[in-house]
Amino acid sequence: MRITEPMTLLTDYVLGAWALALALRLYAASSASGQLTIRLWAFGFVMTAVAAFVGGTYHGFIQVLPPAVARLCWKLALITTGVGSASLLGAAFLAAATGPLAWGLLALVILKLLVYAEVVVARDNFLLVIADYGSALLAILVAAWFLTPTGLTPAAGWLLGGVGVSVVAGAIQAFRLAPHPRFNHNDLFHVVQMGALYCLYRGGLLLRDMK
Repeated sequence: MRITEPMTLLTDYVLGAWALALALRLYAASSASGQLTIRLWAFGFVMTAVAAFVGGTYHGFIQVLPPAVARLCWKLALITTGVGSASLLGAAFLAAATGPLAWGLLALVILKLLVYAEVVVARDNFLLVIADYGSALLAILVAAWFLTPTGLTPAAGWLLGGVGVSVVAGAIQAFRLAPHPRFNHNDLFHVVQMGALYCLYRGGLLLRDMK
């Protein structure tokens, strides 16, 4: 079976495995500490892993998959990425607020996800994913640095690092920066995003539910 983009498939699968491994560590931490925010953060990593595995399958086997299956894989990758970013944002809001304010913020997260899903169903541009994920990380960063003291405060430094590395990854994708013809912008994006996930993972371990 011919693989269409072998390096993109490989880096996507490695990214997925990395995200899943970090998710399992986060789930273990949430079980030990009883923090709902960490559990929801972990779910965001699981969705990121699913998106990477499905996206890698799309890039690797696009020429052998039936067109309907290929399109389904791509849309699933886009939507699961959005669910992942929404989970991270929801966890951050639960760490930053309580009561009616927390419920109102969660409602905004759900609305944002629904609008995103409607847009990506109609359009295929991956920059929509970058915009959605980036806006979620920016909102998390604002909450971590300007709403204090909250359950986000201990994680602020690591979250800043995660956002910074994600900005670099997004620029690589947006400007299609490729160091080699056989290692394109998608491949480099995946590698850099692994660093961003590690920073976000370290920050996620420090989240605390607002009481």
